[in-house]
Amino acid sequence: MATPRKPTASTAEAVDRFCGDFDDLFCRVAERTALRHYLIGLLLPRERNKTLTELAALVPGADRQRLHHFLHDAPWDPDALGARRVDLWCRHPELGPHGNGVLIIDETGDRKRGHGIVLAAQQYIGKLGRTANGVVAVTSHWADGTRHVPLGVRPYRPASRLPAGKADPAFATKPELAWELIEQARAGGVPFRAVVADCVYGENPTLEGRLRAARIRYVLALRPRHGTWQVVADPAHPPAFTPAELELGPCYGPTRGTRLIAATADPTVLTADSTVLTADSTWFMATSLSVAEADAAEVYRIYRLRDWIEHYYKPVKHELGWADFQVRSEQAIVRHWQLVMLAFTFSLLTASPSDHAQETPREDRGAAGEKSTAPHRLAGHTATGPRLAVPLGASAAVPAPLVDRPTPTGTGSPA
Repeated sequence: MATPRKPTASTAEAVDRFCGDFDDLFCRVAERTALRHYLIGLLLPRERNKTLTELAALVPGADRQRLHHFLHDAPWDPDALGARRVDLWCRHPELGPHGNGVLIIDETGDRKRGHGIVLAAQQYIGKLGRTANGVVAVTSHWADGTRHVPLGVRPYRPASRLPAGKADPAFATKPELAWELIEQARAGGVPFRAVVADCVYGENPTLEGRLRAARIRYVLALRPRHGTWQVVADPAHPPAFTPAELELGPCYGPTRGTRLIAATADPTVLTADSTVLTADSTWFMATSLSVAEADAAEVYRIYRLRDWIEHYYKPVKHELGWADFQVRSEQAIVRHWQLVMLAFTFSLLTASPSDHAQETPREDRGAAGEKSTAPHRLAGHTATGPRLAVPLGASAAVPAPLVDRPTPTGTGSPA
């Protein structure tokens, strides 16, 4: 069993103050206490999987049965918790959103054993690059190239687990779930310049039509084999590496409603022969942004902001225990995901402006939207052993005091 680690008084107070903004969403004191215990358990350094059993063992004063009831049966709404969290972020004077950020839509999957979990089925798991038994979620995220915040999550219900398959009223495709998340972000007052997403969503005409009807700007990826390629007049002298504005048939063009932008790491592949195009070297993006709003290079920069969601998946999966749940019901799984997003947002909002300036100096950043390879750009950590989970752009100074010397089981109180 894991040895409990005692949170310091200052950190316990920070968690308690933060959770105070959500207390009215829980009707009982026991549930408010469980919220604090669960949050602290997720923030503690990873030593084992962050299951209910481990969280109860890690956090002094926590009880496994009470945490189980909190996650499974207690009467609280995970969507209401998420909406309050996003509203709290929107009202932050320094870290709140602005209109130059983007709304990222993506999906993430994690492998799971057995079929007891209602959301688990044989389906494509992105991080594995193949089909496996697992659970998939569609997520929405806000990023501006300096900081990023999770917005919402929707579980994907595999048709094979539903009584009527794809005809079941509970079934929704990933683009349909994406539209729910886009509407949720707009209803929450989150400003963004454009929606960005990969080809799963870019090649869905229904989603694109909804975005256009709602006058929401977008930059969506298309696969090279989706009938898009650039004709190069002289294959021996291909264009230099710059995002190029393409005109293709009656659909795409700089003066039409949808523009097509191509970018490549290897100009030699942009030939009239579409068979040589590969997803590893060439990107195609459809956008409703006009030429006046963004030239080809700017469209490419906006799409590259999508890379920042990887800065989210890494800490929440490696440190906060996104996929560590050992619960079976959809409600319990979604509640766990919402609590992980709450822990992530806590780390961001509790860092002072000076911490952000120190952690992400302007002169040390790469091009906007590009991933950084510098190790210190991820979570800083002042303690030895497993690393704390801290959002990119935030300081580890606040959650770091959670790491203390081992104390006897049952001593101390987190809140």
